[in-house]
Amino acid sequence: MEKIGFIGLGIMGKPMAQNLMKAGYPLVFYARKPEVIAEMKNGGAISVSSPKSVAESADIIITIVTADPQLREVMLSERGVLAGASAGKLIVDMSTVSPLTAREIAEAAAAADVHFMDAPVSGGDTGAIQGTLTIIAGGDTEDFLRCRDLFKVIGKEENIFHVGAVGTGQTVKMANQFIGGINMAAIAEALTLGIKAGADPEMMHRVISVSSGNSTLFQNRVKDFMLKGDFTPGFFLDLCKKDLGLGVSMAQALGVPTPIGAAAYQMYVAASCLGAGKLDFSAVCKAIETMSGVCISDKK
Repeated sequence: MEKIGFIGLGIMGKPMAQNLMKAGYPLVFYARKPEVIAEMKNGGAISVSSPKSVAESADIIITIVTADPQLREVMLSERGVLAGASAGKLIVDMSTVSPLTAREIAEAAAAADVHFMDAPVSGGDTGAIQGTLTIIAGGDTEDFLRCRDLFKVIGKEENIFHVGAVGTGQTVKMANQFIGGINMAAIAEALTLGIKAGADPEMMHRVISVSSGNSTLFQNRVKDFMLKGDFTPGFFLDLCKKDLGLGVSMAQALGVPTPIGAAAYQMYVAASCLGAGKLDFSAVCKAIETMSGVCISDKK
């Protein structure tokens, strides 16, 4: 069994790493927060002082960090992964970043005869905890097969996809995030409009749940988040803003019009400016609530 290195022990990464340990994988990790280091060490993982040390110690290095700048730092800095990775090792980045960044890192890795895959995930913190994530992998077939067993630990087997070459995983994930981010903003807008017009929010939830406006996000985010005014994060609003921004930027580079995605992106920017960035992304409703003078939940 290959030794796994793990960098990025946040809401998603920590349960993913813990599931790998439970499955018997030896794990070495780098983290900054003392409480995370203590928890991981108590579970049997080995703590090291830098991403470079992780790469020196592990066969497969998994990263799941916030955004493109953090990935570049983790990979390309003097104490980064590529400073410690030797020929034949495999880097699997499970962050959500630009496909261009994934290809940039892959080229730098290839120069050192190090393998690289982009394999972003979907399913939120619940999927990470339960080991049922969707995994969207881009890279060589041999590298994908090398990771197949560990992917089965952190993802649902039927939802593990090899979608093409390096960067394709991020491209497919970006499309998914566009749909999810737009859907969440549309739900917030529709509920606010209905309440302003005099409809009961609980009744709207019941009706839409069995009508054509229903969706996974409607089921997962309206009753337990919006209607309760409880935005304990499963997926940070600022991360959704970042993902939509990546999509809008790529669309501009490719000359593809994305008017709906661009409008949704501005809704997340507005909600973030109102202080909702570290809340769940369903708190995008705070933007339209503020503009309309309507509160979806009973909590003011």
